[in-house]
Amino acid sequence: MKKTTDRKILALFILVGIVLFSYLGYKVYNDFFKSRNTHKPIDSIELYEYTLNNNDTSIYKDNFRALSKVLNDKPINYSEYSKLISKLFIIDLYTLNNKMGSTDIGGLEFIHKDLRDNFKDNMGSSLYKFMETNLDGQRKQELPEVKDVEIIDITDTTYTYKDNIYDGYILNAKWTYVKDLGYQNTIKLTIIKEKDILYIVKGE
Repeated sequence: MKKTTDRKILALFILVGIVLFSYLGYKVYNDFFKSRNTHKPIDSIELYEYTLNNNDTSIYKDNFRALSKVLNDKPINYSEYSKLISKLFIIDLYTLNNKMGSTDIGGLEFIHKDLRDNFKDNMGSSLYKFMETNLDGQRKQELPEVKDVEIIDITDTTYTYKDNIYDGYILNAKWTYVKDLGYQNTIKLTIIKEKDILYIVKGE
């Protein structure tokens, strides 16, 4: 009877040890990869839900600060607002070397909320499809980084979306990379104004 009790106690200690070891292993693993993920907010424009992260490039940070200034001025210059979100969208979307993997899609906060899921799926199966993960910080893959963006022209427009007519803008832009790896470098964007906030609704 005593031997049976001893075995049960021993089995219980072993089980507790396994659970404790598994928990500690998970915590160390999770903390390690959290430390690798450098997407940590350092600034935001809360009303518009725009966020600046510490891993964003210097050109992105410069344009984000310029956008913050434009949005703090009254009245807001919506033409400048549209130019800056276009630049930020392009920089964030086409700079891949600071992304963690193929699901870490840039530029989403500038897309109309109704279109974000579809946009993320499309980018994940095209532009971001072959990106290697960088959770361990050891990625060797060469990926693009946007160096500069130029707004070629901007025109006022109206745009019908979900049976509503919105004022907006059409912009043509081009950009260069730190190193030319053959990625897209021009785009035509359609932007609408909804409740005083600008959203990208079309890119071609």
